[in-house]
Amino acid sequence: MLRINRNRLWSDLEALGRIGAGARGRTRLAFSSEDLEARRLLVRWMEELGLEVHSDAHANLWGVRMATEPTLAPVVAGSHIDTVREAGMFDGTLGVLSGLAAVRAMNEAGIVTRRPVAVASFSDEEGGRFAAGGLAGSRAMAGLLTDGELGAKRDEAGISWLEAAAQSGFVGSDRLEPHAYLEYHIEQGPVLCDEGTPIGVVEGIVSLSWLRFTFRGQANHAGAFPMDRRHDAGLAAACASVALNRLALELGEGTVVTAGQLELKPNLANIVPGEAVLTVDVRQFRPELFEEALERAERTVRAEADRLGVEVTVERLSRAEGAVFLPEMTAMVERHARALGYRTRRMPSGAGHDAQILNRLCPTAMIFCPSAGGRSHCPEEFSSLDEVGAGADVLLNGLLELAER
Repeated sequence: MLRINRNRLWSDLEALGRIGAGARGRTRLAFSSEDLEARRLLVRWMEELGLEVHSDAHANLWGVRMATEPTLAPVVAGSHIDTVREAGMFDGTLGVLSGLAAVRAMNEAGIVTRRPVAVASFSDEEGGRFAAGGLAGSRAMAGLLTDGELGAKRDEAGISWLEAAAQSGFVGSDRLEPHAYLEYHIEQGPVLCDEGTPIGVVEGIVSLSWLRFTFRGQANHAGAFPMDRRHDAGLAAACASVALNRLALELGEGTVVTAGQLELKPNLANIVPGEAVLTVDVRQFRPELFEEALERAERTVRAEADRLGVEVTVERLSRAEGAVFLPEMTAMVERHARALGYRTRRMPSGAGHDAQILNRLCPTAMIFCPSAGGRSHCPEEFSSLDEVGAGADVLLNGLLELAER
């Protein structure tokens, strides 16, 4: 079976990882100067491999390798190259660059497939700059996010998502219509690492939603105003965070609730907070339990606010439905992994990925490799040369099979 050039893949990961690098990790927020520099490098690599580069109205970017029947819909490998703040080197980037590694292996072996093979990088997967909720580029491509909604999403400088995309130089007029989609990614959790299993065969992806709770109390002097008469918005947000943690543990079955962002106003040590804004991430694989988690999260937060004499409003910022991949697609990934000599584990993904959106458009599958210590979205994120190479080998052979269908 064909295998990719692991050393070249690692070199590419390091080269892209240097873009946006700082004292801790690297930061390439969507449509930032760092993201655009990374895009230009990706385009250069695509062109060097002989790919025909395209982009759409939302700056999603892909390169297409020619085939014996070039008018057929392409088989696509992809992910993203934007990052969170102070990110590791592998999240998203591994899937895109492994796609290029697969194309390189096909070129070097002189293989011409029946269907075109494409490598895609989707815009603003992370959602960190505009609070667009993540997966913005693929959701827009699938018609799940409108230009009106994107125009209303603004960064801290007041620049909208659509304005930033238009200014990037990567907006085009083409449209990606995939025959099938494969996404290779680090697990971002500890299961494969703890087991020593090299390949995760992903059966589906959790549903996720971001909720924003705005607490409004009464700002007062931190020394002169008595504790028992306060309407402390910061305290309400803190108590709500603790209560949400208890709720996730009570619901169980893989439910996760993360109170990951808190803003206090006026945010001074000697003033009781008059306002607090808490942004919460809720995830669950089972649809009925996901709905229960969202409903009970809102009830839980309202109860804490009432108890402490604070008003609260709730906004559902975003929602991404989970996905269950076709059994024949997961079986194909598993078959190629075992044929290459790699042990596998079937598992859901606790993180959201572009694959859950592409799954609405075409048959889709995902491949995981281990994450050291389960660490991700941090500079300590790491997978070894052999670990990333194993999954890329599976990706390559999966693409070759799909491109002949």
